[in-house]
Amino acid sequence: MKKILSALIGFGLLASPAFAQKIPVEGWFKGTNTKVGEMWRDSGRRKHFVSAKSTGEITLYGEGFGFKGKAESDWGLAMLDDYGNGRIVTKETWTAEKDSTVQFRGHASCELTSASTTCVMWFKGYNQYEGKILELTFNEKDAAENEKDENPNLYMLEGIVMDEPSTE
Repeated sequence: MKKILSALIGFGLLASPAFAQKIPVEGWFKGTNTKVGEMWRDSGRRKHFVSAKSTGEITLYGEGFGFKGKAESDWGLAMLDDYGNGRIVTKETWTAEKDSTVQFRGHASCELTSASTTCVMWFKGYNQYEGKILELTFNEKDAAENEKDENPNLYMLEGIVMDEPSTE
């Protein structure tokens, strides 16, 4: 009887909303524009930006999930040396292509090594995606580089979409 009761309790915990379904997703981010405002250097000669914004196009898909739209990023922190090493923290808004009220909003923390970017991103869904969250990694597709530095700023996205955990 104890084994049956233990099995039922274990199943109940695993089926609990606290363990919401996680759907693997993948896709692409293509950078389309970056506008940098005033810049200054610190004592270590790292560049800091008073204002910087970038835009891009998003395609994200998984089993029963899809999102295509535009991205707007506001750089809250940027420290870059002359070799392309540094850190950028962004505030993000992703807006669906067909309905501007459907959005994901969040932030990202990015590390740059020799100008190659890797980010961890967190988002909350709105409207159609209310109650959903995205947790993604964002990695630069180095194969897109060429010697003339005309890369299309193409980044791979991988992660999960899931229900936002309850606070209870």
